[in-house]
Amino acid sequence: MQQIIILVLVCLVGYRVVKRVRSNFSWSQLQTRRLMFRIGLFSAIGILFMSQSGFSTISVVSDVLGILVGAALGVAGAALTAFERRGTGLYFKANAWIGSVVTALFVGRLAYRGYEMATMSHEGGWSYSFNAGGSEWASGLLLIMFAYYVVYYTLLLKQGKQAAVRLN
Repeated sequence: MQQIIILVLVCLVGYRVVKRVRSNFSWSQLQTRRLMFRIGLFSAIGILFMSQSGFSTISVVSDVLGILVGAALGVAGAALTAFERRGTGLYFKANAWIGSVVTALFVGRLAYRGYEMATMSHEGGWSYSFNAGGSEWASGLLLIMFAYYVVYYTLLLKQGKQAAVRLN
């Protein structure tokens, strides 16, 4: 049963990663409610990972560095985003390089965690924790992605309003 659950999770995450990669190279419609929902979701998940990573010095430094790197990538990504009006909708195209780097960090971290779970069993079964194998840097890597999307989507909403006025 556990393998079925893991397979379903892998398929769901794989589906979202494929959609994310496709969106790095295509135009997407700017939908305010969807972006606001994503900002809230990524903020909540980021806070969850940060709170579960522990409060050792290395863990706090990792989390802060992850947030700073993610925020910097979000600012750079928003600055390099293009806008276009199509009919009544406003569309945006993210910078493919920055989006790909963030996606690669996430996929790499996820693949490493999957490998670690498969090779290091705890009491004969799979173990799970937010900071993989006691690594205090793990949540910082994930916080790069969460901070990136929170900052990027926030700036995207702001720039979208400006672009809508400019492109009318």
